[in-house]
Amino acid sequence: MYVNQQKEQFSNPYLQAITTVAGYSLYKPAVDDNSIDWGIAATGLMGRTCSMYG
Repeated sequence: MYVNQQKEQFSNPYLQAITTVAGYSLYKPAVDDNSIDWGIAATGLMGRTCSMYG
């Protein structure tokens, strides 16, 4: 396994842990458009807001 693949495999559970502790929802889009790997969502006073992480 290449170093970049190892970094990616490590970053996935790290991102899941950080978003969970912060109280956000993490989701993986079904289609990888524009190299978007993860989405982070939060529910607040204005409804649900989303941000993409690639």
